Amino acid sequence: MKNSFVWILVNCNSLKEAQKIGEGVLAKRLASCFDVFRREQAVYFWPPKSGKKEIATGALLILETLENKYSQVSKVVKSIHSDEMPFIGYIPIRGISKKYVEWIKGEIK
Repeated sequence: MKNSFVWILVNCNSLKEAQKIGEGVLAKRLASCFDVFRREQAVYFWPPKSGKKEIATGALLILETLENKYSQVSKVVKSIHSDEMPFIGYIPIRGISKKYVEWIKGEIK
């Protein structure tokens, strides 16, 4: 269902970066709102296939939008994000009240 509600998740390097990306997406009316959460710790191998662990902090950006806006949102995120290869993904959200969904649809172009 291309018109279904999703949360787009973006890992960011700082709260400031998450805020900047969220504002950029909101300004283009591609999301109804966004939330920013502090990431206490992310652990991953870097550089790839090196076997070396890297530990980082940052922020998780959640953008509330419709699935059919994912491609456009992804382009905006990539144009602002400081990483060459940022994590951007989405998860479908079910069970939202009709009134809330109508508000979301009313805020998105």
